[in-house]
Amino acid sequence: MVKYIGKRLLTSIITIWAVVTIVFFLVRMMPGGPFDGEKITPEMKAQLNEKYGLDKPVVVRFFNYVKNMLTGDFGVSYTISKNTPISVLLESRLPISLRVGGQAVLLGTIIGLILGIIAAIKHN
Repeated sequence: MVKYIGKRLLTSIITIWAVVTIVFFLVRMMPGGPFDGEKITPEMKAQLNEKYGLDKPVVVRFFNYVKNMLTGDFGVSYTISKNTPISVLLESRLPISLRVGGQAVLLGTIIGLILGIIAAIKHN
């Protein structure tokens, strides 16, 4: 049993790592950047890129991205609410998301039990 749980945990960690890596590089391949729509001078854009580490090599940015994710630092919002930390935005929306997710799990469990009972009663 411990071996099975360990194997599942390892598979989960590898899957999460793969998803994070793929998302990071897909976002980096998209054209443009976070400051392209702004009416700023090239010097200001260079300063912002330096401030947020966007002038560093991709490998360094990737490991900073993973480190920041693991420590709960998701950066700041550029569009929804200027210069507001993403963690604050998530904090205000988390209770609603948990409630909707819990309701979905509950509904899925009830429907699954009903369908399972019907399938058990009516063989074939």
